[in-house]
Amino acid sequence: MKRALVMILLATSASAMETQVLPQSTFTFDFAYLSTSLDKQWSGDGKALPLVEESRRYEPGAGLQGILRARPRAQLDIMLIQALYGITDRLTAAVYVPIVMHSRVATNLSWEPGDYQSQLGRKYSEDDFWGWASSLGQPRVPAVWETGVRLADIVLGARYLLPESEWMSKNNFRWSATLQVALPTGTNFDPEEAVSVGTNLWELHAAGDVEAHLSADKHFFVDEYGVYRLNLGLDLFYAFFRPREYLAGHGRINPLLNNNAFYVGDKYIVDGGDWLAGTFSVDVVPFLGPTRASIVSGGKIEKAHALPGMLTLTLSYTRVQTFQSDWKSDSPLWDYDREKFWQPGAKNILRATATVSLLRVGVPIQVYARYQSGDLIPGAYSRPANVFSAGVRLVAKFW
Repeated sequence: MKRALVMILLATSASAMETQVLPQSTFTFDFAYLSTSLDKQWSGDGKALPLVEESRRYEPGAGLQGILRARPRAQLDIMLIQALYGITDRLTAAVYVPIVMHSRVATNLSWEPGDYQSQLGRKYSEDDFWGWASSLGQPRVPAVWETGVRLADIVLGARYLLPESEWMSKNNFRWSATLQVALPTGTNFDPEEAVSVGTNLWELHAAGDVEAHLSADKHFFVDEYGVYRLNLGLDLFYAFFRPREYLAGHGRINPLLNNNAFYVGDKYIVDGGDWLAGTFSVDVVPFLGPTRASIVSGGKIEKAHALPGMLTLTLSYTRVQTFQSDWKSDSPLWDYDREKFWQPGAKNILRATATVSLLRVGVPIQVYARYQSGDLIPGAYSRPANVFSAGVRLVAKFW
């Protein structure tokens, strides 16, 4: 069994509307809990496959001992802290700090007996295999691998609300440009473990190291205060992934299952391939809620009427086209075996979000819940994650 490089897609934002910016000198602090799960990868034709290839084990100089299979299921609990600041009414800066609170991978190992072994008078059983492996220093792979708190890659971002023409203003259309850059604060997987999960953006498949977005929103059913009841959003973006250096396994823990350094080299490089993607979203405000003048609206009822509705429901679909990966080591064959699972492919992501805003009644708080599915629509050469998130957003202005 090969080491499982588990990649999980995270939700990096919970805001409605693709062009949302903050008023000048306004802060937003967002604290979200994310629970992610992943148990499959897509083949090139959209078939679900286990995350780890089967391992065929042979008796030295003899026949097939058996086939060791694994169907890992990875679960991560993540705290995502977001801080945003309105530099001007059109320019907002942001920092995203993802903290992986707990990682768990259930290996779900199984054994298929191989050829008849004359020295045993029968086929190898699973216990026979692990007994033989133990004699060579290979411990039995645990049923569960777990780790505690680790920092993932911190992301810095800025969004600029682009100037609108007269036609755009009249038709409630606006657009924005966003740039975000990741800091290398995450960790790689452990090269000596049979199963391990890293926290950098490539392994989490959360976002690119650099992303450029061009987004647009079109409001419908807008009242006299500028509050919409329906919004259609579009976000087009390109994500760049930098090449990453990894350490190969020397078999210090798993001499039979993870000892590739002697032919791969001590280190190898992975260029995971960039993304070209787009998101289409629909925001519906079924309930505006009561309104009152408060400190949030500066004591003015007119400004309170211009605040977001109390309930917003958002549905979105994201299509991600992934580019070819490139692995560089001392073994071209090993590189090919890795690259064949990361050929040009696609991911299809559906999200549903409900946001409750108390701004109109004078409480500077929004709460939200989201479910994100990556496996309802099959993709290709990608790993679909399902993510549930819930959070609270605090709005503040100190000067």
